[in-house]
This record gives sequence, structure tokens and C-alpha cells, in this order.
Amino acid sequence: MARGVRDPSDLFRGLLDEAASKLAISSREAAAFAHRGIKGDERAGALRDFLRTHLPGDFDVTKGEAIDFSDLRSGQLDLVVYDRASSAPILAGKENMLLPCESLYVVIEVKTTLTGDELDSAYRSALKVRSLRPFKMPFVGTRVDGASASDGSCRCMYIVFAYETNLSADKWLAKEFARVDAAAKTAGAGLDVVDRVVVLDRGMINPSKASGKEVEGDDTSIFLDVYLHIVNFINRERLRRPPVDWQVYAARTSPGWISLR
Repeated sequence: MARGVRDPSDLFRGLLDEAASKLAISSREAAAFAHRGIKGDERAGALRDFLRTHLPGDFDVTKGEAIDFSDLRSGQLDLVVYDRASSAPILAGKENMLLPCESLYVVIEVKTTLTGDELDSAYRSALKVRSLRPFKMPFVGTRVDGASASDGSCRCMYIVFAYETNLSADKWLAKEFARVDAAAKTAGAGLDVVDRVVVLDRGMINPSKASGKEVEGDDTSIFLDVYLHIVNFINRERLRRPPVDWQVYAARTSPGWISLR
């Protein structure tokens, strides 16, 4: 069954086009700051605010770290989509949260300008996320043709979201994919630890399938695609996950149960 239609809803498309335009405006406003870190925070904040408004109610968006039962950590993550209904943060600071990896659904690394160094960093970070063990099992890559998680495994979608790239427009897709491929090799990771590489004003790459698409002119359909990828993924993935068992994070130093009969 086809998943799209030839003539999509004008209202739906219009709302997403408006959101993409607001992100572009926020990006231009962020450029007024001289400090690179502040620019990045402002741009990540604009995307976070949109997602908080447009994702299913059980989900929230924050920044911080994820941890598994063995204390393995993800490192700093720009944006994290997590299931707040099934598990609260282990620690909620003023700016960041420490989350159990079982609640992790989507990680978005936000870049002002995508460069080779930024891709290297993203693949190293994505590999750390992939190494976490939710429910004592490793995160897995893309399931082929939507295969069910009969083995109890979980996925975490990892997206690199950039507002622009330092590559020229000529043959951009091929050049950007070459950098993605090189970054994966440098990190010692599979291409599929990153699900999507998005450059808002250029297009999007699916590394595991070595495929991509480019925007034409002022087309904002790439942002629509990203949003739909995220929403469809979390709606599928949430049905595959068991309840979070906090006991796996608890200390085992207390005495065992004693029969009283």
C-alpha cells in the first residue's frame, strides 16, 4: 500500500512550510551572536520548540546525556526525543537531563554549518549511542522493510540536522555522501549508526542506503520529510518496547527476601 499521496493536504503542507520558514528566520537571528556555541544553542532551541509542539503528547524534547544499566554514557546530546510517560529522567538539571537509554527514541545533533569535522564528531557520538544497552540489549540499526522486533531489540533514530553546508552546490549530494562515508570509516562505525544527514537548504542523505534527495529553489519539503520520519518512527517503535524496569538501575546491596513461614 502506498504511504503517500500525489496531492497532499494543503493545510498540512502549509503548516510544515511555515515551520520551516520560522526555523530559517531563527537561524538568521542566531547569526547575530558572535559566539559559535550561542548560535548553536539558539538554532537547536528553535527546532526543539517546534518538536515539543508537534510530537505525540507522551514525548518530550530535551538535551543532555543518556545512560544504561552498566553506567555506559552517550556523552552530550544536542536534542533528545524521549518517552516521558514511561520513564522520568534519572536527573533533571537546570539545562540538561540524564535519561535512561530505555526512554531514548530520537537523537538530533544540530549543526550550524556541516563540515567534515562535524561529520566525524557526529559519527563518533552516534557510535556511543549505538553502544548503549536498553533492556540489557544493544540498540540495532534500521529494520529492513519494517521487520518486527521479535527479539526484543530497540532502535534509536540518529539525525544530523544542519542549517547549511560548507560544500558548493555543484554535485553536492555525491560530495556530501563521500564525507559521510569517510566519517563512518574514521569513527570505525557502520554507515547506519546515523539514520539521516539533513542540510535544510540543500537536501537529505540516507547513509545506510547510499541515497539522497535535493531541494529545488525555495522548496521546504525536506523539513516535512524529516518531521514525518520522526513521527512515523516513534509511533512504530513505541509499540515494540516493553515497560521500563527501573530495577536494573537499582543497587543490589540490600539483603534478599526471607521467608516468614
